[in-house]
Amino acid sequence: MIALLRRLAFPAVLLAAVACERESNTPLATAAPSAPIAATAAMTTVLAKADAKDGAVDQCVHRCAGCALGMDGKATMPLQVGAYTMHFCKQACLDRYAKDAAGELAKLKVD
Repeated sequence: MIALLRRLAFPAVLLAAVACERESNTPLATAAPSAPIAATAAMTTVLAKADAKDGAVDQCVHRCAGCALGMDGKATMPLQVGAYTMHFCKQACLDRYAKDAAGELAKLKVD
C-alpha cells in the first residue's frame, strides 16, 4: 500500500509543479506602452551598463531595473528611455520608472 502511495505521490507533485510554473509565466495583462522618456547623459551611462548585464549590448535592458536587475523583465512591459527599451517584471516596477526614470536610474547600482 505504501509503495502504491509513493508511486502516485510523485506524479501528483510533478503535475502540481508544472501547473504552477505555467501559471506564473503567463502574463496577466499587457501593459500599455508609455510615452518615450528623454534620457540625460547620466541616465544613458547607467542604461548602457544595465544593457550589458544580460550579455548582449542591444539597447534593450532585459533585466528588471525595478528589482535591481535581479530578475528577467517581460517584453510585454516595456518603457522607452532615450534610445533604450527597458523591460520590467511587473506593473509596479514599470510604474515606478515611468513616474521618475531619472531618479530611479540614479539609485540603480550597476557594476
